[in-house]
Amino acid sequence: HEDCVKILRRCKEAIPARNVGGTVIIVDTVIGSAGSQQGIASKETEVLFDVFMMAADGVEREEHEWSKIFIEAGFTDYKITPTMGLRSIIELYP
Repeated sequence: HEDCVKILRRCKEAIPARNVGGTVIIVDTVIGSAGSQQGIASKETEVLFDVFMMAADGVEREEHEWSKIFIEAGFTDYKITPTMGLRSIIELYP
């Protein structure tokens, strides 16, 4: 959590203001963001990905967990767009 906040703070320092296009793009898993779009094959993939994340000591986050990180890093707004599969596109705005 702390490392994510540190990295995002540095990103925020490096980008211009939102009104001139400042945006940080993250592609990652947002638990629950795909909603009812997921089929059986996607659920199976999600379970396998969970096993991989445990083995790799990774972290999957729900939207409220991402939101907390974004706020701590100083971002004022964000948008999450689910894509095909498990990943989502997260746009952060200063």
